[in-house]
Amino acid sequence: MDALTDIIRLLRPESVLLGAMAAAGRWGTQVQPQPGPTFYFVTQGRCWFQADNLEPVEMLEGDYMLSARPETDRFMSEPGVEAVHSDEAFKQRHLVNGEIRIGDPESEPTTRISGGLIVCDPANADLLVDLLPRYVHLRGAEDAGARLRTLILMVREEAESARPGRDAVLCRLIEVMLIETLRRESDRPLPQTGVLGALADAKLARALTDIHEDVGRSWTVGELARRAGMSRSAFARRFSEVVGAAPVEYLLGWRMALAKDALLGGRSTLEEIASAVGYQSASAFSTAFSRRVGCPPSEYAAATLRSAGTAGG
Repeated sequence: MDALTDIIRLLRPESVLLGAMAAAGRWGTQVQPQPGPTFYFVTQGRCWFQADNLEPVEMLEGDYMLSARPETDRFMSEPGVEAVHSDEAFKQRHLVNGEIRIGDPESEPTTRISGGLIVCDPANADLLVDLLPRYVHLRGAEDAGARLRTLILMVREEAESARPGRDAVLCRLIEVMLIETLRRESDRPLPQTGVLGALADAKLARALTDIHEDVGRSWTVGELARRAGMSRSAFARRFSEVVGAAPVEYLLGWRMALAKDALLGGRSTLEEIASAVGYQSASAFSTAFSRRVGCPPSEYAAATLRSAGTAGG
């Protein structure tokens, strides 16, 4: 299994909270901070998007944006317009036909934007943020943009329905949407870092595939380098520069991600989990887990499940 598929499956994106905005005249709005990656799709007109203090990006009808850390995302009719925070009170005063209306209330909207929050399995939700650049912008005119437009329309239709199997269909659609986005990003000619950068490098991609296909194996840097067709030193340096972690560190991180998922699933014993992720005994695994995560496996599972139960009501 390739690394990207592996990561997306582990994330289990399972729900999307959708909203729509319509704007007219001169306007600007700052999206409320969200707990996970958020996507936006311009369904009519044009606007400008700005994240943090980065340069504004013009978005046209059909364009798609995936924001990894939506804490200061802003949309504007033109650069420099003051952004109004889109809090709940603002929404209540300006909600028309299910759309948040901003800008000139007397004019017919010229820009419409749909958006949604991607909710991942909490155990490893940070993997998606680490995988993404600050934002990914795809033009509607690109092939990937057209494919994403179709997917998003399907997501909206499914989210608004009450048909049997709705949640399962949404899960699959969001998985495909993320893979399409990340696949397109890894194909960009500009230098990439993180897992996407490694996937764009044939030799590093081979090493990632080896790790993900047999995570329980006692991989060494030398063995991964040989399989990638590189010298040990060149491979270790290149892997660290691109991925942001040494090969063995990446292997350990992926093992712990799988272990956290298995612990919360509650379907395997500690011995079975230890064996699956490459440890000779439950005690060796527990020691490594505690060192990496900060608490023993049993304590992690109990605290996470307790927290999830409290959050759920």
